[in-house]
Amino acid sequence: MPKSKPSLDILKQFAILEKKAAKQVQGARAAIEKKIAKEVAAVQKKYAKELKQLDGMLARFGVSASTTTAKVAKASTGGKRTRRSLPKISDEEIKAKLSQILSGSKKVSSAVIFKEVGLARPRFTAFLKAHKGFLHIEGNKRSTTYSLKG
Repeated sequence: MPKSKPSLDILKQFAILEKKAAKQVQGARAAIEKKIAKEVAAVQKKYAKELKQLDGMLARFGVSASTTTAKVAKASTGGKRTRRSLPKISDEEIKAKLSQILSGSKKVSSAVIFKEVGLARPRFTAFLKAHKGFLHIEGNKRSTTYSLKG
């Protein structure tokens, strides 16, 4: 029996050292993650002005901003999701873009309209309610297609 006590002490010491080692490794990992976050923020800050100018130019051409900016922003948030916001578009702008997309008696799904016009579904539904005679709607649910009336 006297021999078993020293081995229990060694096991306890080992468990204590193991916990300390785990804490040190976690601390080192947290420090590295902090450094990465700082560097990502610095890089984003460095190029933010240029990206903003380029996005402004793309908006003038009627093209939405590239998806790479969304990927960069998503990678830098550290797991937090950012809220996606679309630019506010007037009814007249929606009409003009829809007329352009649906010209030549084309029939298009809502997904194409959302992507091309840059609308969210609630905004499109509000537009449809406000301008009931503008579009011709065919089909149900997922098979719904839209075309210009007339």
